[in-house]
Amino acid sequence: MNDRTVSRLQALEASYTVAVNEAVAEDRDDLVRDLVAEYPDAIAKVMSQDAA
Repeated sequence: MNDRTVSRLQALEASYTVAVNEAVAEDRDDLVRDLVAEYPDAIAKVMSQDAA
C-alpha cells in the first residue's frame, strides 16, 4: 500500500470518527448506524481508486 493510500485512509478514519462522535453526542443512533454501515464501502472506494 502506498503512502497516498495510507494518508487517504487515515483521513477517512478521522472524518468518520468525528462524525460518529458528533452523532453520539446528539443521541442520533440512526446516524451512527448509517455511518457504520457506509464506512466499509468508503474504504473500498479509496482502495479501488488508488489501485487504478
